[in-house]
Amino acid sequence: MELGVKQLSVIPKSIFILNFTHQEQVAICIKDNGKGMSEGVAYKVFAPFFTTKPVGKGTGLGLSTCYQIVVEQHCGKIYCYSQVGKGTEFRIEIPVKQAKIQAI
Repeated sequence: MELGVKQLSVIPKSIFILNFTHQEQVAICIKDNGKGMSEGVAYKVFAPFFTTKPVGKGTGLGLSTCYQIVVEQHCGKIYCYSQVGKGTEFRIEIPVKQAKIQAI
């Protein structure tokens, strides 16, 4: 189920969550129809300590921690797609089967 920009624009201030499996991956998509982000902000959104909040109002660790959990601990991928004025989508893909890690 793919929600287009026209469909999202008629539902004010909404968040859509979709999950599905695709080629040995579990995918979770979280999409909104909010303000969106510029390309520069979306590019840095997973960087540790990056925040768009005023000083003292955020640590900038939330999405960085998500990235570490998805990518480093679950061998998955996390993407951010955003357009100013049209909203943002985060897509998380995690392998259905995890490789066994041997302790040294």
